[in-house]
Amino acid sequence: MIPSFTIDEKVRVYIRKSGQDFRLSTSSEGPVLFPLGIVSPKPSDIKILIGSNVLYISKLQAKYIKKVEWTMVERFLNSSGEFEI
Repeated sequence: MIPSFTIDEKVRVYIRKSGQDFRLSTSSEGPVLFPLGIVSPKPSDIKILIGSNVLYISKLQAKYIKKVEWTMVERFLNSSGEFEI
């Protein structure tokens, strides 16, 4: 079964403008969108093309999310790099 979720347009714009690939991961703070380089994709991740970038979604996270929301980006932007992954 393929998980079904949506991606907020603000998140799509952010990914396209950043020019980076991202991964939605599990953290102690909740789901968070990290740029690759902070985390690495896993072979089991779901890959979603957004412009010329890839959004990797943790297979574990994909089971539980309904929408990839801006708050998932904010968790990373507001952090001081102290996430437990």
